[in-house]
Amino acid sequence: MYLDQIESATNIMKSHKDYDKVVGYAHSTGGPVLINYLMKRGDGFFDGFIFNSPFLDWSADAVGSEMAEFVIEHLDVATAVSRLTNDSKLGTSETPEELKDTPLEYLGEEIVLNAWAAKLWSQFYFDFRCRPLYHVPMTPGFAKGVGGVHAELLKWQKEKKFITFKPMVCITSRADDTLTAGETLARIDIVGPDRSEIELHYNAHDVFLSEDEKDVSMAVEMVKVWMDSKGFE
Repeated sequence: MYLDQIESATNIMKSHKDYDKVVGYAHSTGGPVLINYLMKRGDGFFDGFIFNSPFLDWSADAVGSEMAEFVIEHLDVATAVSRLTNDSKLGTSETPEELKDTPLEYLGEEIVLNAWAAKLWSQFYFDFRCRPLYHVPMTPGFAKGVGGVHAELLKWQKEKKFITFKPMVCITSRADDTLTAGETLARIDIVGPDRSEIELHYNAHDVFLSEDEKDVSMAVEMVKVWMDSKGFE
């Protein structure tokens, strides 16, 4: 999962400047991507980490239902989807009934606008060529990659090993509509002992892109206090 790409990024950083401190940052699926790198290549390049609602456990909101969550967590994901190609779709969505007469199509395939992405775009304008506004189904490759990191994480826990001893903060929200905050905070305990955990009430899945500006400011300030206390100025 992106080991060589992360290695290339760190090499580019090294070639440009000798930084006093380097803090790794990961949001959502970036969490297992970065943690997988640390498990495979070590944490030597980094001085600390910020995890913003990292995807460390499946949730009903993430996969569509509690039944789907149960199946993914209790079956071998790699085996279950091994016969599928990465072009297969593990989840689909339908155009709302009110819009069925005028569906959106692209290259002969119907696309469905994602309400969450559209709401985010209405509050924080971004180039939608860089971040999709339509529903993107989960693929077998994604499921196997994330599920594999989750399994490896639990293996490290069983062996009573930590992935890093460097300082890190995990910030999440009870109002997260993609993951379950309690599960996220439980799994981050496996990553390392020098951790600070912040559980907000009303922030979005990306705590720094929440609806209320006050919630965003609080999240930024709390992480800033942590950075200052750890010498990441």
